[in-house]
Amino acid sequence: MTEEKKDQEKVEVKEAPKKEEIKVETETKEVKAKAKPVSKKAEKVKITNKMDDMTRYSPVRTDLPELKAGDIIRVSYRVIEGGKERIQVFEGTVIALKHSGIQKTVTVRKTSFGVAVERIFPLNSKLVQKIEVKRHSKVRRSKLYYLRNLKGKAARLKELR
Repeated sequence: MTEEKKDQEKVEVKEAPKKEEIKVETETKEVKAKAKPVSKKAEKVKITNKMDDMTRYSPVRTDLPELKAGDIIRVSYRVIEGGKERIQVFEGTVIALKHSGIQKTVTVRKTSFGVAVERIFPLNSKLVQKIEVKRHSKVRRSKLYYLRNLKGKAARLKELR
């Protein structure tokens, strides 16, 4: 029995210095914190950064329609310019769908006033408000890059019925 008591005392003696070391570390941390006061603005920035990290990986959107190459769609895209925010509508033909899952993108091509414009939209972006499918076209390819070389009536696609 006396040996067990000695073992317990030894254990207690060993644990006591560890607790003291922890106290010393916390005291030094408190001193450092007092030496460098953190402003409220810095705290807010840290909080927003943590929130960004949490929302960075959002699930794949399920509210979007099924898209295929050749579809004519209207994309409502939120544009932020100089602190102001507005919705910009981009209507054109889907010439390519790339990637899958969270990285999925759609390339939309439109011609306005004789100038062709292509724009790539990330489908899972929060800036894409909604996508409406105006009509489906009959195509035999998944990438319609050949439309870049065509103009006028030659660039038309047959409508699916």
